[in-house]
Amino acid sequence: MDGESKCSVDVAEGAYIMASIMAVSGIMVTVLVLSGLFHSVLRRLGQPSVISHILAGIVVGPTVLGRAINLRQLGMRDAGDALGGTIRFVRMVFMFFIGLELDLRYLRRNLRRSLVVACGGSGICFVLAVLAGPFSYGFLHPRQGHFQPSNIYASTALFAIVLTSTASPVLIRIVTELKLTGSETGQIAIGAAFANDMASLTALSIIIVTHTLYGKVPTEKESSPLAKAAVVACMALTVWMAVNLAAWVARMLNRLKRGRQYISKYELCGMLLLVVGLSMLEQIMGYSASMTAFLIGLAMPREGPTARTLMDRLAYPVHQLFMPLCFGAIGARLDFAKIGNFTVVQLVVAVTFTTLLSTAGKVAGTVLAGRALGIATREAIVLGALLNVKGYSDILAINFGNKINVWGETMQVVLLISSIVNTFMAGPASAAIVRQQRRASRYRSRCLEDLSVDHELRMLVCIHDATSVYSMLTLSDLSKGRAPVTVYLLHLVELVTSHKYAITQQLYHARDGGQDEDEDEWGYAREIEQVASAVATFTYDNAILVRQMTAISNLGSMDTDVRNCVEDARASLVIMPFHKEQRYDGRMVCRHEGRRQLNQQILHRAPCTVGILVERCFANEVTGENHQVVALFLGGADDREAVSYAIRLAVQPSVTVAVCRFLLPSGRGLSGNPKVMEEAMEDEEFMADLYARFVAPGHVSYMEKYVSNGAETVNALSSMVGTCSLFVVGKGDRAHGSRGVMTSDMGDWDEECQELGPIGELLSSDDLVGCGSVLVLQQHNKHKMKTWNKDNQQQQCHQAQGHQASVVDANVVVDIIGSFSSRSSSSYYSQQAN
Repeated sequence: MDGESKCSVDVAEGAYIMASIMAVSGIMVTVLVLSGLFHSVLRRLGQPSVISHILAGIVVGPTVLGRAINLRQLGMRDAGDALGGTIRFVRMVFMFFIGLELDLRYLRRNLRRSLVVACGGSGICFVLAVLAGPFSYGFLHPRQGHFQPSNIYASTALFAIVLTSTASPVLIRIVTELKLTGSETGQIAIGAAFANDMASLTALSIIIVTHTLYGKVPTEKESSPLAKAAVVACMALTVWMAVNLAAWVARMLNRLKRGRQYISKYELCGMLLLVVGLSMLEQIMGYSASMTAFLIGLAMPREGPTARTLMDRLAYPVHQLFMPLCFGAIGARLDFAKIGNFTVVQLVVAVTFTTLLSTAGKVAGTVLAGRALGIATREAIVLGALLNVKGYSDILAINFGNKINVWGETMQVVLLISSIVNTFMAGPASAAIVRQQRRASRYRSRCLEDLSVDHELRMLVCIHDATSVYSMLTLSDLSKGRAPVTVYLLHLVELVTSHKYAITQQLYHARDGGQDEDEDEWGYAREIEQVASAVATFTYDNAILVRQMTAISNLGSMDTDVRNCVEDARASLVIMPFHKEQRYDGRMVCRHEGRRQLNQQILHRAPCTVGILVERCFANEVTGENHQVVALFLGGADDREAVSYAIRLAVQPSVTVAVCRFLLPSGRGLSGNPKVMEEAMEDEEFMADLYARFVAPGHVSYMEKYVSNGAETVNALSSMVGTCSLFVVGKGDRAHGSRGVMTSDMGDWDEECQELGPIGELLSSDDLVGCGSVLVLQQHNKHKMKTWNKDNQQQQCHQAQGHQASVVDANVVVDIIGSFSSRSSSSYYSQQAN
């Protein structure tokens, strides 16, 4: 004791300040290193990073390394105490970022279904927690003295939060890794997680306020109901003022920086200091600083350069530095040697019981809610497993229970291990169920011909630069029919070999576009920022939801990225830009020959309908004006697909659609070939249905042109130039049927650009300069794709070997909300070869 008292005196005099700083720095570095090592192993098992952070903290804490290093000589009780006091401000920034990530607008798409699923899973867990809470408290606090109902009530309330909570950031990362972000199951899971987060944090806020009022011995004046109501009102008022002040400052910065991509680093630091200062002020008033920071982040405006800068600049330090330290501090507080008289068997029984309560409640409640909503049982089980992940709401509840001395060391150990086990099980369990579902029902694209205008259209539009954003998104917005359209925009960036190791860095270190130091340091940052800015401007002006992604790879393997994104988005239509661009005088020029080969590869290998957009002033048409669209029909599956797409456009009040059918003169019918006759019958049935449903009611105009050969077809098309802003035509096959007769003797109109077909190439040629934009569609044909893959298998293998040295670890698809998937082109080609 004399040595410890002497040590405390020396510490108070500052003798060990430097040694303490070095010790704390060493603990933080150790946590970061161990977190990285653990995550490199556990991520192969589908585990989120939060488990690695907690395990790193347990190793650093008194359970493992704390036994060899005595920090009491430096005035610190243990590693958890040292980290907890050091990262107080880091925790505030972390909670602020969590609130910033929770965009409540996401709930609007599946609001009712998400709320029903969230209430189902949380409701059962809450009932189980209320029933088992007192039993758990008594079991984990044996030989306690007199009966303490207040502690039992507080323990049961916090126990309910631990069981019902769902960590939405962790769930989003698991959903992204499972490729469920584009599915209805993934969207409902994210929405339900948001709702659970809000409910759990609201309940925790109420408990904190209640403890502030009743947790201390009040004076006679403070014990009156009026005084308690005044304290609650004062606390709520100060929190409201703090939240609104921060949001007002953010809106002011947005006005000052209007037209800029980011705010400056000084303004960023000032915004963070304001958040931390307001949070500390609320802690002085009696409320939680972490909860205040979370509420400020939740209330921040999502538009403008302020939120964009906060998200971009804080993403890397929060996920790589702040999160490991915050969760590592939780694990570092645990000392498994101080679990009282509990044996290992008793501890295992307690952890198993708590884990089963949470898992059974979430899965059973979600299945019941799913049955009420008509969700399949397997999908409901996946939802239940996903919603059982834990993260920070439950850990905040565990920390608060420790702070107010409701729980002992044993209770904390049991609850934290149970949270780790629940999160550990969620990823592999969901992945196993999803793999089984995908084997049973693989991705099958629905052709536009079979897709009703009342059905949602999922489409992927690809761009190479910012100049194509407006035209592509305008076309996407007009394609929704009578149902909402789900638009995925994929930015295709050609990989520069010298920059391939800087892909990750440029995503986090892009410079401000309006300053003098806006040089493109990494080669891609400026281009990606321009596209992001163009997308943000369009979505803000037109209120359309766009999911933006970026693929960085070489042109030889970029079609693999497009195909993977099509499957992830489960798209029915992918639109590619034509490899030629319109010059100032109206003529089309080719500036990137490799993009033509890319379009050809996608036409042959994409698992859905493919469209190639030849842009000619379509982007200059102001949304809201009348767009004149002409769909050409010569016969065949591709033309039926083109007319089906044009019908979706006709639903929009700003679009006028005319269907022009080309026919052979009377007496020139085709016969003899059964396949040709069968296709002709399908064409007649399709056109009859079109006339009855859309032409007769007046939704679509209809006209016919009779041509005998290719020359007459060219003349007929030339006479239509200048009458519309967009032609929609099928790629077609000129070798069979009436289409072959009508496109015969057209010259070499399909030799230069075979991906457009003869009609598409004619309309996009320089001979028809006054022609509008052209969209060429090809209906997905599995037989064609298999034949093409078989014929070109050896050629693709040779290309893969040639590109292997330059594309290893280089094909990267990056999602702006944080999803990250790397696919090796060499492994893909090897699968094709097998």
